[in-house]
Order: sequence, then C-alpha cells, then structure tokens
Amino acid sequence: MEVTALNPLAMPANSFISDVSVTDIGGSDAALSGDIDHGDELVHDVMESGTARVTTSDNGPARLGFPVYGEGRIVSVVCIDGRIPDDVVADPVGVFEVWQPIGIYEEVALVSGNYGKMERFQNVSQFVRFEKGNGLPGQVWSQRRAQIHDDLSNHPGFLRAAGASADLLQSAIGIPVADDALRSVVVLISSKSTPIARSMEVFSVDGDQFQLTSSAYWDVEDGFQLPAETIVEADPGVLGMTLQRRGACVVDDVSAASFGRKVDPASPCPSSGLAIPFFEGATISSVALLLF
Repeated sequence: MEVTALNPLAMPANSFISDVSVTDIGGSDAALSGDIDHGDELVHDVMESGTARVTTSDNGPARLGFPVYGEGRIVSVVCIDGRIPDDVVADPVGVFEVWQPIGIYEEVALVSGNYGKMERFQNVSQFVRFEKGNGLPGQVWSQRRAQIHDDLSNHPGFLRAAGASADLLQSAIGIPVADDALRSVVVLISSKSTPIARSMEVFSVDGDQFQLTSSAYWDVEDGFQLPAETIVEADPGVLGMTLQRRGACVVDDVSAASFGRKVDPASPCPSSGLAIPFFEGATISSVALLLF
C-alpha cells in the first residue's frame, strides 16, 4: 500500500483546507480486509465502513474522509483536513457534509457534517431531505458524477440558498461515493472569505480526452479559467496521472496542477491539486479536480 501526502500544502493563506492526503489501496487483499494498519484512524474507519466520514475534535481540525471505488472495490481513500483558527484567520468558514440514502424512498439525509459556528445553516441542513435528482446531493446521486454549484445564493438548484447567503457561502461541490449503488454523497461548501480551493472543476472523460462540465474559481487570473465544455488532452499533468494511477492522486507542482495552461508566475495560480476519478465498470467516466 502506498501513501502519498501533500504536507505542507501550497495554499493561499486564507484557505479553509490545511492538508490533503491520498491512501492508495492498490490490489492488496490485506488492505481491503482491514488487516493492514493504515496509521490513520480516519482511513481505517473509511475502509471498515466503505463510506464517507466527518470527524471533529476540540483540539484538532475537522476532517473529511471518503473512499474512491473502481471496479467494485476501494482503490483510494481521500482525507481532507479543515483549518484550525490561527493568527491569519480567526474563524475559518467552510462546510464538510456526508449525505446517505435513507428509508424506502429515494431520498438522502445528512448523517455527519462540520459547520463551525454556522448554527443556522447546520440546523436547516439537519432537517432537509433531498429526493434523487433534487438539490446538490440529489443531483449527484442521479447523475453519478461530481457536480459544482457556484453563486449559491442565486443558484436555482441549491435549495439551501437563504442559509448559504446568510453565512457568505459561495460555491459547493458534491462528490459521489458509489460502487454498484450509491453509498453516500460528500459535499464541500466554500465561503468567500476562506475558500476551499482556488479552482474546482469537473471533467467527463472520453478515452484520453477530458471535457469540462462544471467549474468555480477564486482569485485566479482569467487566463487560467477554462470556458465551459473545454476539451483537454490527457498529458503528464494531474489529469493524465489520474488515468495512469486509476485512483485519486495529489500533486504539489505548478506544471502538474495547471496541465498545459499558461501560468503567469507573478499572478495567483494553483500550485497543488487533488484529482478524484469516478468509474463506470473498468472505465473512468469523470474526474473531479480541486486545485489549491
């Protein structure tokens, strides 16, 4: 089993995320059965449960962990750590959520999350149910791929817009955790003041080509931003690495994170990233990309 981690991350000073790691499960039967000591309790919990988890503690950061499935088994475990208040950001604002199917109807409900001091948004979320196809979690469920909602206070598909506006939440990405059936939907919600990533992008995959299906950007030059439906060829960058590794991957290199985009060193631009693949059978059908 290979463990790859970005530590420390090359992130903006005000980022909500403090650390990202990927545990590469590979083909080890011991790893799949839980007999390997993963060294990280969250990774172990995700492997045992087969679904996403959010953990919180009084002294440490909120942590989100979720598995990536390929061909009916877990191929990677992704762990994302929130930011602890510090001298730069006294109150980081961001949200981790896990939604799971419940009952006999096609609905998902919140099973765990971290909201910091956003009690109103948390209270609303605890009592919401999303039918398959409705709201961000329901859309992720029905389409079986990651979805991005930007400008949340005005987005017709984000059904908690009033709460998002009150807490200055700007953009959200929903990520499916699924093998033959949906196990959960992971939602990360980013604020204007402490963004989760500089860039969030979702691509559909056709052979060696990637087509952008949704995106959101913060504090990056216009030249870095891709227009909708842009087609990108696989290359040695983070998208090409995802195809080669056939699992989630992290990079801490400007050229790999930009994968062919022209980067002005004098302008803000991502210099590290996390790519999360989604499979249909043996084929990678789409990739969600978070660039920091």
